[in-house]
Amino acid sequence: MFILYKNTGVHSGRALREMLAALYDEPVRGGYPKRLASALKAGAVPKIIINLGVTDDFPYEGDIINTQDMVRAASNKKKARQIFAEQGVPAPELFLRPGEVSKNDLPVIGRTSYHHKGQGFWFCKTLTGVQRASKAGATHFLEFISNTREYRVHTFIKKKSQNLSPDERGADHYVSIKISEKVWQGEERPDKNEPQKNHEFGWSFRAPKNRREEELDVVRYAAKQAIAALGLDFGAVDVMYRVRSKQPYVLEVNSTPSLSDENATTCEVYANRILKTLVAAKEE
Repeated sequence: MFILYKNTGVHSGRALREMLAALYDEPVRGGYPKRLASALKAGAVPKIIINLGVTDDFPYEGDIINTQDMVRAASNKKKARQIFAEQGVPAPELFLRPGEVSKNDLPVIGRTSYHHKGQGFWFCKTLTGVQRASKAGATHFLEFISNTREYRVHTFIKKKSQNLSPDERGADHYVSIKISEKVWQGEERPDKNEPQKNHEFGWSFRAPKNRREEELDVVRYAAKQAIAALGLDFGAVDVMYRVRSKQPYVLEVNSTPSLSDENATTCEVYANRILKTLVAAKEE
């Protein structure tokens, strides 16, 4: 087995490799694409590759969990959101060009096609702000939805659906393996209209508390819809939920889930799910 990672996936990749090495009864290696290429050239061909967000091509004909094409579909956020709109995945309204945004649509969020965490983000309250964001690099705009809860849903293809092509997959072919809610950890009360809920602003993911199962089921299903629309084997889906309307809104899918937090169980959950997939493959 080889855990493939690079750049922002380094810490998660190393954590997953260590976890799998402790649980799996066969060798587990990992590293950047160059290391994989060297291993393949030397004849050390892994039985399976677990790909954490890598789009590089390499000469390998074996099994890959999250192929490069799958990762490409999720990495381009603008394209992914277009796919959501085309396939009816619940998501904020998408504006592909600044000229599509009217006064009635304000405020909106400007984003770049490729971004990480809070980068490539503009909160536009005026049409002038929309134009400025476009000139600064925003490639598309999203409807701003206030007063929401935000979840991260880790979603994985079911064992029996592993061999389905991406085009054949639907929400029911996936399972939610973990769900976390983004909660306020700051000293003062949070601003309900603050557009960015990230760690720098005092937010972090925790296990949901005192949430109705109905709400969590709606969020989980929206995450499965998003993963299925992009055809991924696994991913971490960010989903907002508006309590008043009971409506979920998919923000994005991450093909490089965060697995390096020693205080969280996410890495172990992924490792166990990967091992279940391998057992199923051996049985077939």
